[in-house]
Amino acid sequence: MMIAVRPAWVRVRAADGSVIYEAIMNAGDTFKLPATEDPATLRVGESGAIYFAVNGRTYGPAGSRGQVTKNLALSVGHLTTAYELADIARDSDLERVVAELNGAALTE
Repeated sequence: MMIAVRPAWVRVRAADGSVIYEAIMNAGDTFKLPATEDPATLRVGESGAIYFAVNGRTYGPAGSRGQVTKNLALSVGHLTTAYELADIARDSDLERVVAELNGAALTE
């Protein structure tokens, strides 16, 4: 799942190139990535605002603040090897969003 901690424009393309998600994600917005044989790819205009939740752990960010990231393969294997576990202490926005998402999950 992609998690935005600050506003960021994102575009997710399926392996065939078709756009399956495009939006300006705001803090707290999430997008559940499709489980497909060939991974989707991500382009993001504010890489420092996008993290990835994989198997109950948070990885990222997708890149540095203000950086554009292109053609990022959104597979579990790639995300968990290309990125380190997110350090919540280094990004107060991530800390807040994760706490809000965990609180929402508990009330559902």
